[in-house]
Amino acid sequence: MRWITLFALLTALGYIIFLQRKLAAAERRGNMYRDIANRLELRLAELNAR
Repeated sequence: MRWITLFALLTALGYIIFLQRKLAAAERRGNMYRDIANRLELRLAELNAR
């Protein structure tokens, strides 16, 4: 019985770590897209100012 509990805890811990890494990757992608959008907006503002 102890082995099953230990296995369940280790599996849950592994899944939590997996989800944290997935969330961090999604945040990095979000930051990348936000930076690209900001650069495009600045470029568009420069072109419209001419």
